[in-house]
Amino acid sequence: MMVMAMAAIPALAPTIARAAAGDLLVAPTRLIMAPNSGGEVVVNNTGDRATTYRISLVLRKMTAQGTIESVDEATASQRDAAALDLITYAPRKITLAPQQSQTVRIGVRVPPTMPGGEYRAHLLFRAVPDVADAAAPQPATDGMSISLTPIYGVTIPVIVRVGEPKGSASLSNARLSVQEGQAQLDVDLMRAGDRSVYGTLDLMQADGKTPIATIKGVAAYPEVAQRHIMLPIDRTALARATGPLKVRFVETDPASGGAVSEAPVARP
Repeated sequence: MMVMAMAAIPALAPTIARAAAGDLLVAPTRLIMAPNSGGEVVVNNTGDRATTYRISLVLRKMTAQGTIESVDEATASQRDAAALDLITYAPRKITLAPQQSQTVRIGVRVPPTMPGGEYRAHLLFRAVPDVADAAAPQPATDGMSISLTPIYGVTIPVIVRVGEPKGSASLSNARLSVQEGQAQLDVDLMRAGDRSVYGTLDLMQADGKTPIATIKGVAAYPEVAQRHIMLPIDRTALARATGPLKVRFVETDPASGGAVSEAPVARP
């Protein structure tokens, strides 16, 4: 008996410019598309053997902690599932030789009667397991043997904006803490409106010029009004910082116009 164990990484990878899992690289990590437009994603096999990948469109939701969870299409609301009918993609299965890449074409078709707002689905890129790669069978008490084969996958959001949905961000409850010897910044990212927000979070010295710690690719989707963020901080760099500190969120989403939010940071 072979059991497949799914190994996936979050869709939001804050410190890298591309999503990666196993020998699979996907870039870019998010797409924002207008009605009746097209785009593309590049899939790259960085491994040393040919691999087949299946591509599918799935629903995901964000929690207040920023994790991405699966949504069952059968129970999803009509609005949440609407993006599945708006987005097309091809091909749906590719086989790549080592170090080979291929472009996946993305299209959006929006009916004229579609209500304005932001619609989102996620592209899932998943390696097809090779049965020959299954781990050595492990004996089981019932006489059966079980082997585990990891399935590596990456998801990226595809965001369709109909009209000009509005959104804004602000910061609150910023404070420093030490957990098991690790210093960290805790802050709440507040989101308002019907558009997601996306950007870079910096812990800054009071002069507003010197970053102490940075996390890129921070997002809050429309289903989240408040997202809690924990930013690890190098204690040596923190010890060198004098005076009051502040946290800054700079939106890098094109729709934001580069909006900046700031808040003071409370020390323990």
